[in-house]
Amino acid sequence: DRIAWSLTYAYTDTQDLFVERQDPTDPRRYEYRGQFETATFVRETIDVKGRADPVIVDVAITRHGPIVTPVVKGQTAPLALRWTAFDPGRLIDFVFALARARSWQDFRAAAVDFSGAAVSACYADVDGHIGYQLIGQLPARKGDGQMPVPGWTGEYDWTGVLPADANPTLLDPSTGMIVNANDRPTQDPHSTGYVGEWDPGFRATYIAQRLAGMPKADLPAMRAIQTDYTSTPVGRWREVILAASPKTDLQRRAQALVRDWDGTLSAQSGGAAVTEAWLIRMLARTFHDKLGDALYADYLGHGRAVFALYELLAHPDDPWFSDAGDPSVRGRDGVSTVALEDATRELVARLGTDPAKWRWGDLHTITFEHPLAIGPLALLLNIGPMPRSGDGFSVNNGSYDPAKPYKQTTNASERMIADLADLDNSLSVTPEGESGQPGSRYWGDQAPLWNSGDYKPMRFSRDRLGRIDGMLVFRPR
Repeated sequence: DRIAWSLTYAYTDTQDLFVERQDPTDPRRYEYRGQFETATFVRETIDVKGRADPVIVDVAITRHGPIVTPVVKGQTAPLALRWTAFDPGRLIDFVFALARARSWQDFRAAAVDFSGAAVSACYADVDGHIGYQLIGQLPARKGDGQMPVPGWTGEYDWTGVLPADANPTLLDPSTGMIVNANDRPTQDPHSTGYVGEWDPGFRATYIAQRLAGMPKADLPAMRAIQTDYTSTPVGRWREVILAASPKTDLQRRAQALVRDWDGTLSAQSGGAAVTEAWLIRMLARTFHDKLGDALYADYLGHGRAVFALYELLAHPDDPWFSDAGDPSVRGRDGVSTVALEDATRELVARLGTDPAKWRWGDLHTITFEHPLAIGPLALLLNIGPMPRSGDGFSVNNGSYDPAKPYKQTTNASERMIADLADLDNSLSVTPEGESGQPGSRYWGDQAPLWNSGDYKPMRFSRDRLGRIDGMLVFRPR
């Protein structure tokens, strides 16, 4: 009843791939500093549905970790995976310590026990303190970990993990605010040298701007920020779409939807539908013919293609803006024109011939899929599809895979607003519900609230809980 905290994925790099060198006379042995060492083998028995016999896999483990080459597409060299998650940890101790924490000091002390994927933790307490802590074990390595390294030399071996109390931290900054949205913790000088594939920072920058312009950060203001569907890159997308030269009336109408649009990625917006369809086609027109099918697919899957395009669009004459099959297509605006043609063609095929009826939410949906939702069972077990607003750069995140647009693949697992002046005023909502049991009245009951940007009360005082509908008791056997 004294502190509040939240966790988001930190995107730190806690894995390295080591290229191992096998003994040509004995593939069970791997070279290390001029000597050959015999790998440890662990037999995994995997039961597979529809097979009478299990699949048997013998996994080789070198001093750097298990050989993962069989599951790395297109690779033949022995690759060993070193990962902090393979080391013994005390994750449960962390959870209990965090539940008992009553101060910033307690909170930081609890973080020492965390051994999972690194997370960014934001903190606040009833005494008015706010803090940030990067929590997790980060490798002490040579280099930046971005590329596979030779395992046989010993040069790139980890020397352990960085001290937990030296992880990036921040308490009561002079700005009066702390913002994190999967971006690099740049407010703290200790972040130098920490390696990760951070979010580009559009969401964090936008949140900071919203907060800086607020006279008071109260519950309504926080609700407005958490459910904001503004996407910062849209300004650049829009500029380039409007620079295109449409060739048909339908393309001109599509361009007009973008021109007359307020820039908010609402599920009801036609301008949003055109913009996102154009973005996917602009990515393909810019990168596909230069990279080829396989490399382009990998590039989209890496998650950095959209940001790369954003940077390129600031340079209208960049050589990337060309068409290998049509020399007449040159420059950013020329490629944008072709991408608008492609997008219009797609929208007609998917949403009909009347642009006035195009809606972003008819393309962009989310479905929470049950693992047993096969065939007709999907109608009973799945939650959704629901039309969604936003994209991967809006505060209310609506990410989708550019390789398989436009189904939402990433979402907030919970929205919570803690009122530390009166905790009984706190709010929260989850995407589905408290129960995972289809048929329960609490299965999927929060989905409409979550999707519409609404919340439910999060009471702490027993006398303000209201009616208790029931109790679920777990008894050990």
